[in-house]
Amino acid sequence: MTAVALAEFLILKADPQATVLHNSRYSQTNIRAAYAQARAGFRAYNTDPLRRVAGLNKVKENLLRKAADVDLKPRQRTILQNSVELIDLFQIRENALGLRALPLTKARTFAPLMIAGVELSVQPDFMVEPVTKAPDPDACRLDATKQQRGDHRREMGRYLVAMLEVLLAAQPEMRARLDRDLIFVSDIRLGERIGAGGDHTSRIRDIEAACQQVAALWDGVKPRPAIMLKPDADDDLVG
Repeated sequence: MTAVALAEFLILKADPQATVLHNSRYSQTNIRAAYAQARAGFRAYNTDPLRRVAGLNKVKENLLRKAADVDLKPRQRTILQNSVELIDLFQIRENALGLRALPLTKARTFAPLMIAGVELSVQPDFMVEPVTKAPDPDACRLDATKQQRGDHRREMGRYLVAMLEVLLAAQPEMRARLDRDLIFVSDIRLGERIGAGGDHTSRIRDIEAACQQVAALWDGVKPRPAIMLKPDADDDLVG
């Protein structure tokens, strides 16, 4: 199960939770793979000390060129167009996300965590190198109206922060220098950096309880009729 799926499971009620479980077990869509080109552009840009914009612009140009292909399937074109939109939003909201001043390095691929019988994949995009002073969380706050929107995404973000801390605490070489102030989720659509909530410790307990619930329900999740209609093999792939 992915960290995003578990975060969504944690904040939803019973019926939507059933859909999350179903999609986690049977989904044919790999979001990380579908948006791989945009993610690669973000990684290259944010790990570049000079933050050169030309690289991101080149990624956008390539995505737009592919989206203009008349033979492309609608689903593939939508993914490409959404990738361009994410890059545009990132460029508009970069200052609000508070990433520019941080010494970021590309995160390695981490082995899945086993929590209460559930294999949980938590894969951060970046690691923050140790700094003398942690970033000021007030420095990237937005206006009050903006803060009131996107509660669903913020709640998911706080659970993702908790999962990231569990992941890093499980790495012996990182445990001693773990700094909660440097664990955050950058939400491009909200234009906000989401850190640990005031109830962070209880969220970690919630994650374990949710994994126990997922483990108990997992074998009973049956495929829905629509899942039997498989799309073409390359439907979710973007070249």
